[in-house]
Amino acid sequence: MNKSYSASRPVSSDNPEVIAAAVRAATEELRDTLKRHGIEASFEDIALLGHSESWDDEGQRWVEVEWDGEQAG
Repeated sequence: MNKSYSASRPVSSDNPEVIAAAVRAATEELRDTLKRHGIEASFEDIALLGHSESWDDEGQRWVEVEWDGEQAG
């Protein structure tokens, strides 16, 4: 079974620059997490996968980037 990795960040406004900064921060965190697990993936590799957005029960908006273990193969 392949392991998935993800990172998320809260988004404080609808400003596109704020959203982009949150996505960048989550992407950098995910890249560092992958590296600690022996998976070499560039920022660009992860960025090409895109991101998802969601809202929690308290109305906080979040962005998330995810790496499926199968992508490492």
